[in-house]
Amino acid sequence: MPKIKCRNCKKELIYDCISDIPTFPFCCERCKLIDLGSWLDEERRIEEPITDDKAE
Repeated sequence: MPKIKCRNCKKELIYDCISDIPTFPFCCERCKLIDLGSWLDEERRIEEPITDDKAE
C-alpha cells in the first residue's frame, strides 16, 4: 500500500487508490484550505527570474 504525508500537518496517509482520499494530497478539507490560504496570502509562490523580454 502506498503512503504519503499530508502536505500541511504531515499526517501519514495510507491508500490503495488516490480516489480513496477525496482531499488528496491532504488528509482533510481543513488542511487543504490552510494550504490554499498560504498560496492566496503569497506565503507560497513559484518565482521565475525576470528576463529582458518579460520586463517590458
